[in-house]
Amino acid sequence: MHVVIDTREQTPWVFPEGVDVSVGTVRQGDYALRGDNAFSIERKSLADFRGTVVRGWDRFRRELLRMDLAGFAQKVIIVEGDFADYCFKELPDGEGIEEPSAGADEVFTPSLAARRVAELTIFHRVAVLFARDEGIAAALAFQILLQRQNQLTGIVKLPKDQ
Repeated sequence: MHVVIDTREQTPWVFPEGVDVSVGTVRQGDYALRGDNAFSIERKSLADFRGTVVRGWDRFRRELLRMDLAGFAQKVIIVEGDFADYCFKELPDGEGIEEPSAGADEVFTPSLAARRVAELTIFHRVAVLFARDEGIAAALAFQILLQRQNQLTGIVKLPKDQ
């Protein structure tokens, strides 16, 4: 397997030994298999994802439309953080939780947070996956890219019935 990491990635995920990695231009997203122009993984921090679903929502939907028009098979976003942390932020000294802010003049509520994930899933056919930290996110990305490679090569491995 050969993974291409987009040139804009500042601190790329680390993949298991034996995975060939190169830095290059990824058509859409941040990580793709070499030669696969119809699939990529978008990597987001919690803060970046919050901003995308509020301030950058219209621009992001246009980007998703371009992916659809380009024939993308699937769209995947891996968010580095937990869903609860995406919707809420813990106050210091264990004093409870509050709604995080999306920035100046923007309203970010838990309801909006959940609604945007639902919209991405239903209307834009995007898998939004929350991974606790960078290591979990990289492991998840590796498994997704491995399955995509198997899909492209015609290898189908279904789990055994239990």
